[in-house]
Order: sequence, then C-alpha cells, then structure tokens
Amino acid sequence: MTRILVTSTLAGDGKSVVAAGIASALRATGGTVRLVRIDDADSAQTDAQQLSRVNGVRGSSEAVGPADILNDTDHTVIEASSGHTLEADQTVLVVRHGEADDDTVARALAELQPDAVIVNGVPPTGGPATLERISGLGGNAVAAIPQDRHLAAPTVRDIAPALDGQLSGDAELFDEASKDLVIGPVSAHEGMDYFRKYPDKTLITRHDRIDIALGALDYEPLCLILAGGEPTLPYVAQRAERESFALITTGLTTLEAVEAIGPLYGNSPFVGERKLATAIDLVAATLPAESLT
Repeated sequence: MTRILVTSTLAGDGKSVVAAGIASALRATGGTVRLVRIDDADSAQTDAQQLSRVNGVRGSSEAVGPADILNDTDHTVIEASSGHTLEADQTVLVVRHGEADDDTVARALAELQPDAVIVNGVPPTGGPATLERISGLGGNAVAAIPQDRHLAAPTVRDIAPALDGQLSGDAELFDEASKDLVIGPVSAHEGMDYFRKYPDKTLITRHDRIDIALGALDYEPLCLILAGGEPTLPYVAQRAERESFALITTGLTTLEAVEAIGPLYGNSPFVGERKLATAIDLVAATLPAESLT
C-alpha cells in the first residue's frame, strides 16, 4: 500500500483540488484508492465532504484523525493542512502561484522534504518560469496547474447575499458555480447565438426583460439573476421551482450586481460537483502519470 500526503505552503493553495485529482488518476490505473481529509482546520469538514464525492474511491464525508485512516486499499491519499506532518511514502507540496514568497516556500521544502511540488493557479504563459523557480529553491517541480475561471468562480449561494438577493429554484445547484458570468444582450433575437456561446453560465438581465430571461432558459443557465426588482411575470419564478436552474432576484441594477459579484472571484470554496469535475480534469491533464506511483 502506498500513502501519499498532500499538503501546502499556505491555506487556500488548492491542496483539495490536487488531492481529488491524484486520487481520481490513481483510480483510473485500476488500483483501489482511499481519500481522506485529516485534522481540525476550519475548512477540514467542507474539504472532506467534497473529497467524498470523487467517483470510485473510498473515503469519508467527515474529517478524520491520523489514527483513524484505514489501510485497506492499494493507495491512500491524505490531505492535511499546511505544516502538518505525517508518515507517508510520498509527500506532495502544493504551492499557489503568486502567494507564498521564496522564503516561505524554501522553509516548507526544508521541513517537509516533499517528493513532488505542484504549483496551482499558474497564468497561461507562466508555467516554465514557475517550475524553474521551484527547482531553483530545491524542490522537485512536477506540474503547473493553470488558472481556471470555473475553480475561481463563486457559487450561487455566495452570490445571493452579495447582491442582497432572494434565492430560489433548484436547491441542489446552490453550491455549484458556473464558468461564465454573462450580461443579457439588448434583444432576445440577438441572444440565441450569444447564449449558445457560453454553455456554462450565470446570466444577469433586467427584471423587466422577460424575453431575454425566457430566451436564456432555453440554453440551461446554472443561475438566472434578475436585476432591479421582482420579475414582471410570475412565470419565471414558477419555472425556477420546477426546472433545473437557480433564480436570484435583487434590487441592484445590472451594473451594481456585476460590481458586487466581481470581488467574489478567487475567494470561493472548492465545493460542488462541477468544480470537482474541473479539478479532476485539470490534474489529469497536467500531472505526469509516472509521478503518481
């Protein structure tokens, strides 16, 4: 049995993203995998619930103690908060691009002696320089996971209070996030191709532009935000109760709503099936398979 410890230099560096991706990649090789979150950090319970959703792996929706980890699989992936040490066959250190300074990273490398370093949230052209930086500090840099708008996006549940809005619709979508935030076009006719261009979207339009709202619903938005007040027709709210989308109504104008949502990006938790699927795909695309075994 192989134990892999996934930890980070700082809280919020993306170790849950990496742990989920590693566990899924190991499962894809045919081995049995256990995936757990240990310790009592503030985010541990949320992380454990998210990790328990990884398809095909064993785990717990509750954070556990080191002594409670079962040794019943080919691979055990353990996520632990920064600074936590645990006996493991491999240690993976996650560093978020642009967050920890060189001294902090160097101290983590010296203390943990990780077998691999993964840099998360790397800008499109920053991969080679980022990996070179880690190598220069003495770390074995094996992967640069690119920035991703979906992972950075706020959930529907995050957006509603930021808008002082009323949330309704499909409750199963409240902890999900969409890749794109789209402002409704001038006319519904122009909206058809526009909506099709952004398949994974949250749409903002004025509450009195029911033609725009109904046109968008044909293209299955995650969330519809009606700005400026309640919908002119109750039909929109009725559809939210029986169809798969979330509805937020707010007294803010469209511009005010966009400005309120903007600061939420990059500060939203790693929750929901959609973010989990994105994380698994990103890690699979960037992490060399040979570094997992």
